[in-house]
Amino acid sequence: MKTTEQEGRRQQLAIASDPRVARTRQRIIGACRELLESDRSVTVAAICSRADVGRSTFYTHFATMGDVAVAAIDRLFDSLAAKDIERRAASTLSRAGIVRAGLEELLRAVLAERVFFLYALSAPAAERVRERFTSDLAASLQLTVRTERPDASEAFYRTAADFTANGTIGALLDWVVDPAGRSQKQMIDILSDLLPRWLVDAPLK
Repeated sequence: MKTTEQEGRRQQLAIASDPRVARTRQRIIGACRELLESDRSVTVAAICSRADVGRSTFYTHFATMGDVAVAAIDRLFDSLAAKDIERRAASTLSRAGIVRAGLEELLRAVLAERVFFLYALSAPAAERVRERFTSDLAASLQLTVRTERPDASEAFYRTAADFTANGTIGALLDWVVDPAGRSQKQMIDILSDLLPRWLVDAPLK
C-alpha cells in the first residue's frame, strides 16, 4: 500500500528527536489514557480538550484514535528485546531464568497498557492492530534468535521469530481480553513451556 505524504509525515514525527514533538505526542497519549481509565467517552474532541491541543495538531500526529493506542505501546517490544539480549549476554541467569524474567516484564508491560490494548482490539482496525503487534515482536525477537543461533540461516531467523511472535501475541491478547481464570504466573508457566526448547534450554555460552 502506497504511503501518502501525510502518513509519511506522521511516521517521521513518531520517531522525531525534537522534544517538543515528543511532549505533544505524550500529552495526546496521556489524555487518551486518562479518558479510557475513567470510562468516559473517548473522542478526538475529548482528547484534544484534555491534552489542550487543537484538532489539526491531533491529526498531524495521528490518523485515528486507534493509532493513539498503538503508539502508546509501539516501542514496548523493542525495549523488552534489548533487555532480553542484555540478560543473555550477562549470563548471570539460566536460560529458563532469562526466559521467565523476559516474560514477567512482557506481561507487566502489557497489563500496564491494558486499557490501550483493549481499546485497540475493539477498534474497527483490530486485525491490523494485531498484525502490527505481532510484526513488532517478531522484529525484536530476531535479535534474540540471532544471539542464540548465530550460525543459522536468514530463513531460520525470520521463520523462528514469526512463529514465536504469532503464538505469543495471540495468547497474550486473548488473555488480556479474557483472562479466563489464568493468573499472571500461570501464563508465564504456560508460555515458558510452549517456547522452543533451544530458546529456553540452550546452554549458556
